[in-house]
Amino acid sequence: MNTILPNLIIVGAAKCGTSSLHNYLEQHPQVFMSKVKEPRFISSQFMPPLQGPGDHKVEKWYVKKFSDYKKLFENSDGYPVRGESSADTFYFYEKSIPVIKQYLGDPKIIILLRNPVKRSFSAYQHLVRDQRENLTFEEGLAHEDERIKNNWELIYHYKAVSLYAAGVKAFLENFKNVKVVLTEELEKNPQQTMADIFNFLNIETSFTISSEIRYNVSGKPRSQWLHQFLFEGHPLRNLMRPVVRLFLSHETRKRISLKVQEKNLVKMKLNSETRTMLKKYFQTDIEHVQLLLKKDLSHWLND
Repeated sequence: MNTILPNLIIVGAAKCGTSSLHNYLEQHPQVFMSKVKEPRFISSQFMPPLQGPGDHKVEKWYVKKFSDYKKLFENSDGYPVRGESSADTFYFYEKSIPVIKQYLGDPKIIILLRNPVKRSFSAYQHLVRDQRENLTFEEGLAHEDERIKNNWELIYHYKAVSLYAAGVKAFLENFKNVKVVLTEELEKNPQQTMADIFNFLNIETSFTISSEIRYNVSGKPRSQWLHQFLFEGHPLRNLMRPVVRLFLSHETRKRISLKVQEKNLVKMKLNSETRTMLKKYFQTDIEHVQLLLKKDLSHWLND
C-alpha cells in the first residue's frame, strides 16, 4: 500500500497569515489539510532543542517522527490536494529544502509574504500576548543576534524572519510549482485570492470560503486570564469541556473562542522612529523580492 503524503506545503513566512490560509483551504471539499496545523516535521529533522522562554511548550507539539507525520494524512485518500502548514520551513530554507525533497519530492509550495515591518512587529505582539516577551520591541531588536545565537525560536528573530529575498529565490529555483501570495491581498480580497490559489491547485475555483474569522491574531490581551482560559489549557476550561461539547459543535466552539480572543486583544503602536529605521533596513531586500516576483512592493515602504 502506497504511503499517502502531502502534495502541498505552505512554508510560511511566520506571522504572514498561514493560519488563515490553512483554515480557508481546509474548507474546500477537494482539500485535506492536516489537523495539526503546524507539525514542523521538516524543521524538526535538523533543529536542535529550542532555548527561549516558553519554547519548550512550543516544541512539545512538533511532529518529529516520520511515522507520526504520515499518520497526519491517513484519512486523506481520495483528496486531490493534501497539505500542511509549517511557518518555519521558509525561514530555514537552506536546510528545509533538502528535507522536503527527501521525503516529499516536488510538492506544490505556497509562500505568504507580508509587509516586513508589520510582520516583525506582529511577531513581537504575538510574544507579548503569550507572556514570552518582557522587553520593549526596541530592546528585543537589540538582543536579536544574541537570541538567534542561543537558538531561541524563530518568532524572536524579528528582523531576520522578515528578510524574504533569499528564501523566495531558493524555493523558486528548487521546486516546479511555487506560488507567492501577499498577506495584504489575502486580507483585502480573500475570495478572489483564494480562487487564484484554487486555480494553482487545479481544483474547483468557484468554491466560496468563510473568511470572517481571523486566526492567530497578535496583540496585548485586555485580560490575560481570559486569554489563558481560551488557549493555554486552563484547568477550568478542561473541567467545562465535556459539558460544553454536549451543546456546541467543534466548529462552533472554535469560532466563539477566536471571536472572543480577537475582542480581547489590543493592537500595540509601533514607534515612528523604529518604523523608519526598519523601512531602511528592509529596503534592499524588498527591492530584490520585487525583481524576483516582478511585482510592485513599494507600498511596503510607503505604509
